[in-house]
Amino acid sequence: MHYIISVFIHVLLGVGLLLRPVLALQQSTPRWQPLPEVPRRQVLTSAVGAASAGLLLPAAKASPILAGPRSVIAVDSHLSIPVWPSWAGGRVVPVSLGGPLQDPFLLLAHHKHWFDPKDPLRQPFQQAGKLLGLPYVDVEGFKLHPHRGFDIWTYVLDGSDGFRHRDSLGESPRVYRGGSAQWMRTGSGVMHEEYWETRPDRRTNIELFQLWVNLGSKQKMDPPAIRYLGQDTTTLWTEKHTVSKGSGWVRDLTSTLNTVIDEPATSTDFDGQGMARGRPPLEILHVKLDPGSEFTWETTLNVVLYVREGAAQLKDVAGNMVPVEALQTATFSHNGDFVTIRNQKERQTLDFLLLSAQPLREQAIQAGPIVMNTEEEINVAYQQLQEGTFLNRDYVLKQHEQKRRA
Repeated sequence: MHYIISVFIHVLLGVGLLLRPVLALQQSTPRWQPLPEVPRRQVLTSAVGAASAGLLLPAAKASPILAGPRSVIAVDSHLSIPVWPSWAGGRVVPVSLGGPLQDPFLLLAHHKHWFDPKDPLRQPFQQAGKLLGLPYVDVEGFKLHPHRGFDIWTYVLDGSDGFRHRDSLGESPRVYRGGSAQWMRTGSGVMHEEYWETRPDRRTNIELFQLWVNLGSKQKMDPPAIRYLGQDTTTLWTEKHTVSKGSGWVRDLTSTLNTVIDEPATSTDFDGQGMARGRPPLEILHVKLDPGSEFTWETTLNVVLYVREGAAQLKDVAGNMVPVEALQTATFSHNGDFVTIRNQKERQTLDFLLLSAQPLREQAIQAGPIVMNTEEEINVAYQQLQEGTFLNRDYVLKQHEQKRRA
């Protein structure tokens, strides 16, 4: 049990999500749990990240794009850490992203968990967490916590049970399940809580991805907003069942979002809340390739691939075929105008996420769940959390403008 708890703490520290209650929310929301404190762990993501050494280069001006296939410049493995519950295969794969060729992506977390009402270790595990005061061990999910300065994608895979969500935007608590996603613009500040769906009558199984995407300085103080997409929503996925060669399936997540991104939304007429502006080009694809098939995607943006299942075959700068196995990422160079992913396995389907975005080329400082451009902006955010003004948008904008002009 001590091993499980220590590993659990390690991963939470690694992704900057270890929070401890220290302050109460404003009196308008007394039913919510206390406001958490976030460790002041600052990471300069524009110059330093968890990417391989070959990616830790100073940001440079864009070079002329050459016609042809793009090469893989780095393949990275990521630790699969047992959690929720580890004794039954529960695990999270935290992928820390950073560097010029992965900008603006910050973090990709691949979760896979199940909860059984008949599990004899479930209650002792929770009680141990409460006794030791370990957040996210005493509960099955993430207690109320703040965010500012970036976008969050939470994508629940088909066939999964759900994720229970509640936030400071005023929308009623919601459970979104397999085949659906939540997009959240944290903007000037939002607070939310997330819990895995559990049931007293049967086991629940949840697999999802959560992706953090940085916002540029001109959008960090945008109004917070939320959209729900996919199954059981009013905005269905853009999908196709054709690939470049062979057979497969492609779900275009961001093209679906772009159909509603600039529309005002309330919980009564849209699946979401708030008003949100579009952002610099961003592409998120979920792709499955049958054995012997091939997928080509034209893009000159930064590209990162994450393999969920199977093994991808990609070309490196020397022209050699490089395998990218399950739970690994591949980062592409800018020596061409398209990427090609092949599944050369004879029997296994290749399942992967393809992340592509226009780099922001700005300094980004991350302190737990807050990502800003300067250390002073980080300090201001934590001061506002302590003062209870973090969600007061008018006050936050006024203070931000005063600091900017000073």
